[in-house]
Amino acid sequence: MENSKTPIFIYTHSDCQFIWGALLGQMKKYVEGFDIHFAYNNTFNDIANHPIPKEWKLHTYTDNILWTDRVNAILHEIDSKYVLFIHEDWLPTGNVRPKVVDDMTKWMDKNDIDFLLSYSHWSRVDVQLGEESGYTGYKFYKEDNHIFQPAIWKKTTFEDFTRDLKKGKNQNEDADTLSYMNSRRCFSVQNVGTVRSLRTTNSLFFPHMHALSEGKWNFTKYPSLKKMLDDYGIDTNSRGIHTWWELDSQ
Repeated sequence: MENSKTPIFIYTHSDCQFIWGALLGQMKKYVEGFDIHFAYNNTFNDIANHPIPKEWKLHTYTDNILWTDRVNAILHEIDSKYVLFIHEDWLPTGNVRPKVVDDMTKWMDKNDIDFLLSYSHWSRVDVQLGEESGYTGYKFYKEDNHIFQPAIWKKTTFEDFTRDLKKGKNQNEDADTLSYMNSRRCFSVQNVGTVRSLRTTNSLFFPHMHALSEGKWNFTKYPSLKKMLDDYGIDTNSRGIHTWWELDSQ
C-alpha cells in the first residue's frame, strides 16, 4: 500500500524530549502509511539514544533563529503539496488513516483551501450549517483560525506565513497572525454530535490529546492523559496542571 501523498511534519526541540517517549509510542500505535518528518534543534547531539524509527526523515534547524524561520527552512526540505503539522505534545489517540487525509486534501484541492484544522468548537459549529465531508457526522466549517495544529496546511501557504510573519515561537493569538489567517481560506472538519464532548479525540483525520498548555499538563481537560503518560514512564509530577484552557470541552 502506498503512503499518503501528505507527509506528517513534527516540530520539536530537545527541551521537550521528556515527552518524546509518549509521542513515539502513540505514533507507532496509531499512525502508519505516512512519510514522517521529524525536526529538532541542531545543538542536540543525543538523538541516537532515542528510538526514532529508521524510516522517519530527520531534519535539524539552527537554534538561534526565530520559530518561523526554523519551520520555513524545514518546509523547503519537504517535497509535497500539503503537510500535516504538529508539535511533539499533540499525541495521537486513534487511527490516523491515509485515505482520510487524502480525501481531505482532495476536498482542499477542489475548493482551493489553504488550511484544514482537525477539530472545531461549538461556537463555530452552532452558527454554521457546514458542508458535508463524505464521512457520517462530520462537516467542514469556515474558521477564523489561530490554532496551527493538528492541521493540514497547503505547503505554499505555510511557507508564505513563516516567511512573512516573524515569530519567536508558536505564537497563534497575536493580531498579525489572526489577520494573516483570516485572509486565507481556513476550514475545520468536526463531528457535530461530539463537538461538546469528544471534539479532539473524535477528530476525523487526527484524533489526539494535547498534553501541555503553557508548560503545564492538561489533565483537567483530558482525565485519561495522566495514565497514558505514566504508562510511558514520564514524570507527571514535576510540573503543574493546567486548570482553565478550553475546559468547556475537549
